[in-house]
Amino acid sequence: MSDGAFRDVLRRTLAPRSLALQAVGFAVGVAIVAWVVKGALDAANAPGRAGIVESVRAAWEARPWLVAGIALTTVASLVIDGALFWLVLLPVRRLAFMEIQWITFLAATSNFFPVRLGLPARYGYAMLANRMPFAEATAWFAAVTVVILVSLVAVVAATAVTPHAGAPWCVLVVAGLAAGGLLLHRFARLGPVQRIMGRWTPMITTRSTYWLGTTLRAAEVLLWIVRMWCAGEILGLGLDFATVTVLGVASIAVMLNPLGRVGFREATTVIVANWMAGGGLDVAHADAGFTQLALLESLGEMFATIPLGIVAIPMTVRWYRRRRAEASAAPAAALTP
Repeated sequence: MSDGAFRDVLRRTLAPRSLALQAVGFAVGVAIVAWVVKGALDAANAPGRAGIVESVRAAWEARPWLVAGIALTTVASLVIDGALFWLVLLPVRRLAFMEIQWITFLAATSNFFPVRLGLPARYGYAMLANRMPFAEATAWFAAVTVVILVSLVAVVAATAVTPHAGAPWCVLVVAGLAAGGLLLHRFARLGPVQRIMGRWTPMITTRSTYWLGTTLRAAEVLLWIVRMWCAGEILGLGLDFATVTVLGVASIAVMLNPLGRVGFREATTVIVANWMAGGGLDVAHADAGFTQLALLESLGEMFATIPLGIVAIPMTVRWYRRRRAEASAAPAAALTP
């Protein structure tokens, strides 16, 4: 049953219309990247402005932790993302922690492909390796999405009230997470939610899971903010806390768009940075340093993510074979007198 349900998911994901939409999105994204690269090269030729390579080299000599920070925050955020998937599922099913991590690394790497395979890969592994029904896998991914949205809203709301890092900001984030938890319990009682979540509702109503999950996700948002700040410091842009927070949250939010990650993340960084600097949404005359920021932050993420994805391929295959062997052995064991 899982094999047939997965084939149905695959047909929907790889339908001609879906593939055409993603192909157009990827082409647009590549064009945006070309525009960002041109802007970054123009910035390197401007008086008093260094290129990205020169800036990274200078930072490595003076403050190497800034350069390392871009890679380390990327790796840490991916680990937290995998931990969140594992934790949300825990009230109804326990899977191996590293098993989920390898799938997460693969899904993150697929964001750089012309066709986004992250969700089909998660569905495929959950249904074929873990023998998870389609409804349970859908409830699982929906629960993770809810936790992500609650955490993002809490961080954005806290930054809107007090755009400075400190104790008041942390208190507001915690208050936002608490309010989200109360609303989520009421939300879980709604008929449409019950139809989607069914007996898997504990994934969003278990308090320990909710609090640890939202706290982890808020920490992951902070890692995105720190990565953006490191990139800005390397380039000497001097971005304030409010700016890097909005940039980090906007980068996460744009990842949810159906057209893909390539190009759209970079464009979002340029547009939001220009808007936060007082230039509005017109980026025709935006500071060229913003294009450097978009490119450096994106390259830092890519160079940290793709190697993890490559390492994850054989590890995922190993876990997949193990789970399939366990599934094959279970019926045989049940028939043994």
